[in-house]
Amino acid sequence: LAIGFTSSAAAHAYTPAVLRACRGEHPGIALSMTENNAAGLIDAIVKTRLHGGFLRVPVARPEGISFETLLTEPALLAVPLDHRLAAVPRAATTPVPLAELEDEDLILVRRPGAPGLYANLLALCERDGVRPRSFVEVDRMMMNLNLVAAGAGITVVPASMRGVHAHSIVYRPMEKQARLEAPLTLAYRTHDQDGPMATFLALARRIAMEHRDA
Repeated sequence: LAIGFTSSAAAHAYTPAVLRACRGEHPGIALSMTENNAAGLIDAIVKTRLHGGFLRVPVARPEGISFETLLTEPALLAVPLDHRLAAVPRAATTPVPLAELEDEDLILVRRPGAPGLYANLLALCERDGVRPRSFVEVDRMMMNLNLVAAGAGITVVPASMRGVHAHSIVYRPMEKQARLEAPLTLAYRTHDQDGPMATFLALARRIAMEHRDA
């Protein structure tokens, strides 16, 4: 059974929990794993190189591919430790108004890789007339955080990634009006739900329910 995941999906505790449970509960399933961006995962599923993949927001919805939202979590603003938005009392719990992104350098995952979260952020900025100063595009969400840690700009990431570069980055919630959700999605071929894939789907749904109830 070939399963893929994006770096941001892998950062959520759910993803390794599912893969670990599959190995432990179903040792007869030969599980192989690979990492790619969302576009690469979907293409590999369409071309039958992968049976399924964990990603955030689908970048395309090809015919014959199902996208099942398993969990959702808030997105957080990630800023360098020496940034003005990090230098406020109780920064980790104080919401940031969208207007604070005016004239900031935004680091975004480029459109072919994973547009969902970032397209939603840009739509909010356009709605409220907020104009960031510049945009830097990367192809993986982990690269976003590497650049934030280096002081190259700010970004938004799923809350489950807040442990990355914890000594160099401050993670802050967005104000309610600018709040973004980051789903965790399982993609698979709609008509490929027999044998090991059926077992894996049932396991993925069960563990998602356990995480929602935790």
